[in-house]
Amino acid sequence: MIAELKNLDRRVQETALTFPGEVVGIRYSIGHDWNGDPAIFFRVLLSDAASRQGTLADVTGRVGGQLFDHLQLAESDYTPYFYFRSKAEQDKLKDPEWQ
Repeated sequence: MIAELKNLDRRVQETALTFPGEVVGIRYSIGHDWNGDPAIFFRVLLSDAASRQGTLADVTGRVGGQLFDHLQLAESDYTPYFYFRSKAEQDKLKDPEWQ
């Protein structure tokens, strides 16, 4: 249940703030995945430096892990999905769901 995810907005923003210089922002939506199960879809906007080939895997792993732990998603019925995009990519695409 979504009630299990107390203070979700605040916790998501707290997580973003723990990665200064790497995470520009985090947005999310709640819905169902392709299998019809409840899901949370995280859209993480990364700085261009954090999106470089040599650092991307490390940054995405740390950010996803921190969201998973800080939001206590293991105790939730919601499956988390993480999507990452660089600031430069978002500047080109101008996708409103990422702003």
